[in-house]
Amino acid sequence: MSRWSLAPLLLVVWLLLWGEASVGNIVGGALVITALLAVFDQGRRAHRHRLSPWGTLRLLGRFLMDLVVSSWRVFLTIVAPSPVRLCSGVVAVPMRCDSPLVIKAVSDLMCLTPGTLTVEVDLHPTIFYVHVLGLGDPEAVRRDVLALEERVL
Repeated sequence: MSRWSLAPLLLVVWLLLWGEASVGNIVGGALVITALLAVFDQGRRAHRHRLSPWGTLRLLGRFLMDLVVSSWRVFLTIVAPSPVRLCSGVVAVPMRCDSPLVIKAVSDLMCLTPGTLTVEVDLHPTIFYVHVLGLGDPEAVRRDVLALEERVL
């Protein structure tokens, strides 16, 4: 189903929201819907995703393990701070995939893990900027984020 085939349905919703099917509402709604579909239809290629039960279990299992380990590290940083544990920084990680769903999933999983936070995402090319508490080796952070992306894929 193309985006343009949704225009009549969107027009019906527009008219229901206005509560009146006047000529002005129909023309105005058609103009607004046409403008929005033209602006937001950038010719993006469709990303096909499939859900793998085994892959999902692996992703969730590894995420839970990462959650426990990172929570422990943050706990140690709070209870027994040291210069190494308090060292933080932002690491740029060039990603391999440009799918919005994968980008969102990786970003959310990183933000849910204590001690890491997605600061910014550049889309062309896709680069994550990740703030890390207890930053020791930036290359290790890059490898971890790319491994997370691979598990999400």
